[in-house]
Amino acid sequence: MRKVFKLSLIGAVFLTGLNGFENTPAHSVTDLMERDNVHSVVGWIDYKKDDDKDGVPDYRDKCLNTPLNAPVDKNGCPIDSDGDGVLDFSDKCPNTPLNVKVNEDGCPIDSDNDGVDDANDKCPDTPPNLEVDSYGCVLDRDGDDVPYNIDKCPDTPQGVKVNSFGCPLDDDKDGVPNYLDKCPNTPPNVEVDENGCVIDTDKDGVPDYLDKCADTPPNVEVNGTGCPLDDDKDGVPNYLDKCPKTPLNVDVNESGCPLDDDKDGVPNYLDKCPNTSQDVKVDSSGCEIIVNYMFNFEFNSYRIDRKYYPEIEKLADLMKKDTTLKIEIQGYTDNIGEAKYNMELSNKRAEAVKKLLVNKFHIDANRIKSIGYGMSNPIADNSTPEGQAKNRRVVVLNITHREETKGSDMLEGETINSETNSSETIDEEKEDLPVNFVK
Repeated sequence: MRKVFKLSLIGAVFLTGLNGFENTPAHSVTDLMERDNVHSVVGWIDYKKDDDKDGVPDYRDKCLNTPLNAPVDKNGCPIDSDGDGVLDFSDKCPNTPLNVKVNEDGCPIDSDNDGVDDANDKCPDTPPNLEVDSYGCVLDRDGDDVPYNIDKCPDTPQGVKVNSFGCPLDDDKDGVPNYLDKCPNTPPNVEVDENGCVIDTDKDGVPDYLDKCADTPPNVEVNGTGCPLDDDKDGVPNYLDKCPKTPLNVDVNESGCPLDDDKDGVPNYLDKCPNTSQDVKVDSSGCEIIVNYMFNFEFNSYRIDRKYYPEIEKLADLMKKDTTLKIEIQGYTDNIGEAKYNMELSNKRAEAVKKLLVNKFHIDANRIKSIGYGMSNPIADNSTPEGQAKNRRVVVLNITHREETKGSDMLEGETINSETNSSETIDEEKEDLPVNFVK
């Protein structure tokens, strides 16, 4: 059967029924007719017509409305080189990898706008305006595994342990991280230096947070609270205390010495007469020495020289006027002889004066204490006869205002220079003494 096709020119060429015709140049149409046993064609083909100006003639252009200047394939259809569904002529990213989702511009989608497309973004939910790495993850520039967006210490040295905020650990919370802290166990809320160690301003070994005396001078010994030692507890530290052994609870001055308000040389705590006038001699109790007599004796004798009678009588008169007056008579010897003998002799010398006051001047014996101290407490050099003579003595002291005390605490009086030249002795019983112990 003979095939007949009709060609009509109605702006575009429509060729049907010719196998392969659509891909055949116009000049070879006759070849196709002969091949397909086509004996006649009605009309003619305008094989130069290209309405969309894409370089593919309309008779074989499958995309007749291609936009101007759009790259097309051999069929006249716009090209999509990267196969992303966006034609090259409008594709701003023409080399998008296969199967990558793109936007209307043909560019890979970047949902979090971090500059890394979703296909390569391992952190697709990065917050805005944060610097990311090539994987779309927030930078961790110090390598502490804490993302840049939450790292409050983004420049932590390598290898330093950090907390969840990327800051170096500080176990004792002193503001100095562990890796710099030379004192890692500082108590809470304690001020420290750059090494994390507690501050000790005065360098006394007691930190400021424990130091109750933070301005202690250098090299001063302190207690556990950083305060200078005060062994006698008088409020004046040892390093300033000129009287470091003051009894407990005694009022002291700024030098740590007991107060002596009347300036009599006896501190208030011992002074039984605290208002003594100045320039008045007092005894160890701080009371005025009303009686202060001293009588000397001949060698190996306890007889009282009559030249001392007037002074003894004055003493008796004084005791009669002041019936509260009590005295202590102390006997002494030089250093010649044995101590035992000298003690006995000193007792006899003291007792001799007492007997005279009692027997001759009628003074109550209960108001008189006599005691011997032997060769102790010399007032002169026993290596000379003159010194020995001065040490052979009896001392009378007022003990009205104080309790009985030891002889070593007694005040010595001055020698009485009697005008009496008599060498007579009091008419009392004399005890015979061994010649070799004569004093």
